[in-house]
Amino acid sequence: MLRFAAPFLFAVVLLGASPSPSPSPVTFGPPQYRALWVDAFHDGIKSPAQVEKLVADAHRANLNALLVQVRKTGDAYFLHSDEPRAIDIGGPRGFDPLGYVIRLAHASVPRIEVHAWVNTFFAGESSRVYVQHQDDWANRTVDGQTAGYLDPGVPEVQIYLHRIFMDLARNYDVDGIHLDFVRYPGDTWGYSPASVALYMLQTGTTSAPDPTSGLWKAWRRDRVTAFVRDLHADLQGQKPWVRLSAALICYGGGPTSASGWTTTSAYSSVFQDWRDWIVKGYVDFGVPMNYDSDWSAREQRWFGQWLAFDKDSGFANHVVIGVGAFLNYPEDTLTQIRQVISASAAGNRVLGVAIYSYASTSVYGTDDFYTSPDLAAGLPRQPYAGGMTTPAGLAARAQTFNQKFMTELSQPDHYDDVQLGSIATQPVFTMPAPVPDVPATVPQ
Repeated sequence: MLRFAAPFLFAVVLLGASPSPSPSPVTFGPPQYRALWVDAFHDGIKSPAQVEKLVADAHRANLNALLVQVRKTGDAYFLHSDEPRAIDIGGPRGFDPLGYVIRLAHASVPRIEVHAWVNTFFAGESSRVYVQHQDDWANRTVDGQTAGYLDPGVPEVQIYLHRIFMDLARNYDVDGIHLDFVRYPGDTWGYSPASVALYMLQTGTTSAPDPTSGLWKAWRRDRVTAFVRDLHADLQGQKPWVRLSAALICYGGGPTSASGWTTTSAYSSVFQDWRDWIVKGYVDFGVPMNYDSDWSAREQRWFGQWLAFDKDSGFANHVVIGVGAFLNYPEDTLTQIRQVISASAAGNRVLGVAIYSYASTSVYGTDDFYTSPDLAAGLPRQPYAGGMTTPAGLAARAQTFNQKFMTELSQPDHYDDVQLGSIATQPVFTMPAPVPDVPATVPQ
């Protein structure tokens, strides 16, 4: 008798209980990427508590994509990797930072995308891959200097990195792979013996090339492009829903037309032909790092030039523009974001914006400035002039400003400047937005 009574009583309890209220539907704005870079040189995903805070902050700010750095110097902030686990991961034994970010971000309402941000040809001189292979794989300047970079001109380097990144895509439910340092350090680099030997074999030259050689520049540029192209093709074949993106160089002023592209530093100095990658579909979208200080008239001009190029060169629907919040006062970053997400005079819009970074949201919130009095001295307003000089005090104030910035993105707010007093800020993301669809190809 008791065997049948238990289910009956349970049913009575269910019938008598009040039904749970349905969650309120989410009201969305137009589709738009609102991404945040989360670097691994600072806190962000290194413990369960950090991940929980990150996802909550992103939700509060109405962001919809996290570019989380999971490979900074040949290490791994995820469990399933042939490279060594990063040494600064906390939490319980077996904690998987990337896996936990994906779990919480994807469960968030609205859902938040997670893109695995990986340093590509930079590994650091103390990394295992660099220590083991530096004689053959280390990138060198024409006079033999090194700095922890792997040489894109060495085929084994490309094979190794391609495998690491494909394993990452296969093992995790990431929304994208985001390439950083997918370039040469400068135009005097590329002189590993293996790279030079291969260049000579393929071109029929009989001596090591001069750094200014046009043929040598083109060869190095093609090596970087080949890596990006082949990785994208492999992703399309195995996990076509995983988007490949890349952090792109925007040194100085932007070109005024497509014909001016070859004069840019990206093309001619670090051999990152990212316009070609976008136009030919080797990346699903590019993220030009348009890092300029709004308080500088010269850099304002640079910022506007790159915006015009990205919006009106025919590939705006494959571009998410990066802004350097760490170089700006909070209200100026909000101004730059508005400029990014607005239409050009010709009516063209980019996919959205990416903010650098979670750990450095303004000149108040970055150790680039508060640990460097010389750099801080160049700012028009001195955020560190309030008598606070201890490292712990400066770090605590930086954290306060970084937290406030998450609010400033989505709500009217204010902050206290040591010189000007209270400064009001107006939000840019007043409601959630879905990520946009990215077209498969770029019209040519």
